[in-house]
Amino acid sequence: MYLYWRKTGKGLAAFLAGLALMTVLYVLAGLVLGSIPVNSSYAQATQGIEIFVTDNGVHTDLVLPVKTEIIDWRGKLHVQDYAGADSSFTHVGFGWGDRQFYMETPEWKDLTLTTALTSLFWPTRTAMHVEYIARPLRQNKYQQAVILSEAQYQQLVQYILDSFQQQPDREFLLIEGKGYHDRDNFYEATGKFHLFKTCNGWTNGGLKAMGHRAAVWAPFSFSVMRQVRE
Repeated sequence: MYLYWRKTGKGLAAFLAGLALMTVLYVLAGLVLGSIPVNSSYAQATQGIEIFVTDNGVHTDLVLPVKTEIIDWRGKLHVQDYAGADSSFTHVGFGWGDRQFYMETPEWKDLTLTTALTSLFWPTRTAMHVEYIARPLRQNKYQQAVILSEAQYQQLVQYILDSFQQQPDREFLLIEGKGYHDRDNFYEATGKFHLFKTCNGWTNGGLKAMGHRAAVWAPFSFSVMRQVRE
């Protein structure tokens, strides 16, 4: 019995050491690749369509005007599905991420070890989180304004549209009754979430899609915001 537990202990120690090493390498890779820009020659337009990139310290979102000449999001995100919103709301926020994490973790205190490990180490289903916002945002350290040309905005819109699962009639697939409050909802999304494709990677991908300065790889929110502010 002693030998059994000794062998088991060594195996557990080796596993934990390997996990610690992988974590260190992941963080280092994120820091290095998050500091290397793509589209580094990008020059922001002085006039055009204003969007925001927002950061809650862990997760980033893209916030767009509800209506422009390119798209009126109310045609896709029906206001009647949002009890606390109406046609006067000016902006809409988009975030992509792990479906289970979104559904089961409205606050960080709700996070369980099983949910965290599953979302990180196993490719999982995804959801789009959408929130109607009553008035334009103001720039601060958590909310960065970006001015886009119409062509750039069209590219971003297409990137977001492609992130939603759509029915044959092009309607989004609403996940009913899962919003955090009466101004947000969840929809079925495309793609799988995993350690190397995270919510911040999705936001970073949107920046790349429209030709904005972005990181080579951005698993962390601060990597996204760093490139947006440069």
